[in-house]
Amino acid sequence: MYPHDQPLAGRNLKQDAFFEELLVAGAFYEEIQAYERPGWFTPQGHAPVPSYDWYGAYGSVRRKDKRYESLLKGDHTFKFSKHHHVIGAECLACREQVVIFNMSYFSKLYLSGPQAQEAANWLFTANTNGPINETVYSCLLNEQGGIEGDVLVTAIKSGCGTQADPIIKGRGFYLVSGGASASQTWAHINCEIDRKGFNVALDNLTDKIGLLAIQGPKSQELLENLTNLDLSNEQFPYRSAMIVNIAGHTVRAIRTSFVGELGWELHIPWQSCIPVYTAIWEQGVNFGLRQAGYRALYSLSCEKGIRLWNSDMRISDNPFEAGLGSLLRPYGEYLGKNAIERVKENGIKKRLAFFTIKEQVPFWGSEPIFRNDEIVGFLRRGEYGYALGRSIGQGYIQDPDGQYITPEFLNNGSYQVEVMGKKYEASMTLLSPFDPENKRILGIYDEPLPARQ
Repeated sequence: MYPHDQPLAGRNLKQDAFFEELLVAGAFYEEIQAYERPGWFTPQGHAPVPSYDWYGAYGSVRRKDKRYESLLKGDHTFKFSKHHHVIGAECLACREQVVIFNMSYFSKLYLSGPQAQEAANWLFTANTNGPINETVYSCLLNEQGGIEGDVLVTAIKSGCGTQADPIIKGRGFYLVSGGASASQTWAHINCEIDRKGFNVALDNLTDKIGLLAIQGPKSQELLENLTNLDLSNEQFPYRSAMIVNIAGHTVRAIRTSFVGELGWELHIPWQSCIPVYTAIWEQGVNFGLRQAGYRALYSLSCEKGIRLWNSDMRISDNPFEAGLGSLLRPYGEYLGKNAIERVKENGIKKRLAFFTIKEQVPFWGSEPIFRNDEIVGFLRRGEYGYALGRSIGQGYIQDPDGQYITPEFLNNGSYQVEVMGKKYEASMTLLSPFDPENKRILGIYDEPLPARQ
């Protein structure tokens, strides 16, 4: 019923290598697709998800441990959560210091074989023909040009044989996508491989590789101390990867960010997860390292304007509508290109935009968007942007008359967002108002956060 409610039954089915460590650290776990992932971290001590007691029915004994249920009740509201400020502290620590996210729930696939490059060219809209260790962000499309998924694609070569650096023949690709879309991504890629008859292998190592993201202004210093490497823009550019050694363990580091900060994702063989995690924390105390969960991750990503599949983009949306036209390479064939060429010629009838309001009112998604007092769409996703100091939502704008969308139509209207029956004046932008020049991912921190001004 409530946006952040959690089930009490069917829990603790899938746990990653960091589960117990994070539970002791105060992780309040959320369940999604049977996975347990840290939603946020409570300062009140750990609150494990108890075994289901059937509310005392069927001869079951009601459990006495109510810690998890008690904290969960803080989210039983359509106003700001009782944990709003705790989650906000995690977000601001990411923007101003350094945090660690456990993103092991994300999908991790290897594409290899004699026709790996041909398959990648067909599947992905971005250029995957770059040098080994180059990482690109790409869409997966269907024949109608709709977005079937989004994937971070890293070109790899044969490695030392660990799960994070496998032995392969020739050129291959390491594919990372969001956990919520993992099954969708796996199924779509497999179907196309079978349909086209590519001579490749697609291996799913999601449950064999841990993923820790170190994000924030101090992430470079922390990781340089751990790896004894120069991680500057010149030596380790944004959207590139490198095999590094942390505490004697082989790790694939990818410089990327789901939150719009200077940061790296560390892809760790399962047996190495705890030693690497321990080493990060031993070094992290010198830099104010803090735990952060998915509630903060989603808030930060929405604030930065990073798309979330099945919310901000779906099978019924094309890249131009979603503001992702830059991910479409102009040459070569790929799945959906014919439809994309028609869209380029004809135009689009909806466009993703960002909306903020001054009032301290939460967005949840599905709120109506008004332009000049006419409904033109609904928010797909809503979060509170702690660095902006206001709620931010993403939604598609359409012309009520069904006409093609023009810049004049988008920019010349007066916008409102309706929340719980009340309309609020809203600012509309096509880029997120937070760091639109993308300075922070390059380590350029020359402006204070808007909420601090």
